[in-house]
Amino acid sequence: MSADQFSYSQAKGRLDDIVVEVRKKDISLEKSLDLLEEGVRLANRCTELIDQADWEALVDSESDAADETDEASSLEGDAHVRDLDSGKEREDLQERHNG
Repeated sequence: MSADQFSYSQAKGRLDDIVVEVRKKDISLEKSLDLLEEGVRLANRCTELIDQADWEALVDSESDAADETDEASSLEGDAHVRDLDSGKEREDLQERHNG
């Protein structure tokens, strides 16, 4: 399985396995270098996944904030319309009373 196909937990688990293997005293230099290369790819994959999750969280929070702003604007607009309606009603009553 290539590093790009790992989920975060799979990549982290494999990195933990690599650490255990590299710490063994009887490991060859060539095997250590192979594990180092694999570890770097997996660490990069973990970073990509974290960055993606951070980006998605940021986009979601901005979307939620925009929705809240739109809702607040709508409520303010409704209040303004009510104010205009009550002002119009007041004028109508004054015209009927005076007229």
